[in-house]
Amino acid sequence: MIAVKYSMEITFDRGPIYTAFSFSNASYTDISSAIALIHECTQAKPHGYQFMPRYKMHQWDGYIRLCKGSKFPTGLLQSVIDNLREYGIHNLTINSYPIPGYDVDAIQENMLNGVTLRPYQVEAIKTLLAYGRGIAKMATNSGKTEVIAAMAKVVPGSVLVLVTKKDLLYQTSERIEMRLGEKVGIIGDDVWKSSNRIVVGMIQTLSKHLDWVHLNAKDTQLAMYDETHHLPSATSEKVMLGIPAPYRFGFSGTPLKNDNLADLTLIGATGPVLVDIPNSELIEQGISAEPFIEMYNVDGGVLYMADWQEAYGDCIVGNYTRNTLITKLVVESAAPSALILVERLEHGQLLHHDIPDSIFVHGSSQMEERQSALDQLRAGTGVVVIATPIFDEGVDVPAVNLLVLVGGGKAPIKLLQRIGRGMRRKENDNTLRVIDFVDDTNKYLLKHSLERAKIYEQEGFNVKVLVVNSEM
Repeated sequence: MIAVKYSMEITFDRGPIYTAFSFSNASYTDISSAIALIHECTQAKPHGYQFMPRYKMHQWDGYIRLCKGSKFPTGLLQSVIDNLREYGIHNLTINSYPIPGYDVDAIQENMLNGVTLRPYQVEAIKTLLAYGRGIAKMATNSGKTEVIAAMAKVVPGSVLVLVTKKDLLYQTSERIEMRLGEKVGIIGDDVWKSSNRIVVGMIQTLSKHLDWVHLNAKDTQLAMYDETHHLPSATSEKVMLGIPAPYRFGFSGTPLKNDNLADLTLIGATGPVLVDIPNSELIEQGISAEPFIEMYNVDGGVLYMADWQEAYGDCIVGNYTRNTLITKLVVESAAPSALILVERLEHGQLLHHDIPDSIFVHGSSQMEERQSALDQLRAGTGVVVIATPIFDEGVDVPAVNLLVLVGGGKAPIKLLQRIGRGMRRKENDNTLRVIDFVDDTNKYLLKHSLERAKIYEQEGFNVKVLVVNSEM
């Protein structure tokens, strides 16, 4: 489409969730051109669309359109406006919904109990509230819960904080209470306490009570979604789009997935990335430990020709040589605290059996067991904790000295969340030893290993590959 000068006028009625648009002084051709430009910014193809039957039968062009009729998610408004202006459409009027004021002067480094906010945290709070909606990309250990608490303090009215896990439900509510000296309500884990000004709620629980969300959340002034990379799921999206809060934010160390549709959905519900605090900045300031990655390549000999599921079970979970090496490395390290993250329950059980005095926590473990494991890690008395993905994200894992990633995989969000588990600041040697593996006995597992190595290098981490003889 060639940029021309249009005389048409477009009015956008901007709401907290959706923006409606209408035309005046426009011909049918001009309207069609403008709608095409709006669709450019509000549509994307889902992952794997090319394999879907309707696409292969030429019954569908592969696009999922977030613009329905004459409205689209408000988080995409700026992108729409930029695209229209680029093609010569400048007569744009934006009518915005009322946004309550907040106490700008209260945003100070000493505004919370028991902690002094770092300069980048203060700047993040000011930036987010000034825009009213958007995403804070904040690496693990950047103190995003403190930012959430501070924003809840200065914005008047009801506040709803959304989380995805039980551990995070209690951890977040307790931290906000501590920082503000204000009682916080909880919705989730069979608890329903919603009468407080600030409420922390589990997405899974709220999705089953959308009638409550629609009825009660209409008065919410501030909605914040922690670990917001989960938002593109149908469950999360329904909850977030059911809360018409004028202030809307997402927080995550890895918000965007490099998946066009998922990222578009997330930005539509919250807004674009406004704050970016990467691992490298926190390491440079001495706030986070510097990770040193050791990737062990166990010489497995013959290439294992099998699909991914079978190869994973045989070459990772049931790989005697690999598991023996894991046990040897952990025991010989004598680290004050070691955390081993596994993907599958049976893998954790095998390593728990092999590693003396280790502790294994998983999805069926009681909250008391999980907390006991965290307390022992914090004590740093040589404990080895093995955990399934329940410790992948959100949980406030103490500073560990050795992190062992035995589960393979390639997902960048999951990988960086796991690395973040060990990057808490250490008092003496502020470094983190990370053990990973190059699994080259199967083409799928090898591809995943190489993708993990690439992510490490992109993050600027120090990576060393070590070859181990299978006859060790």
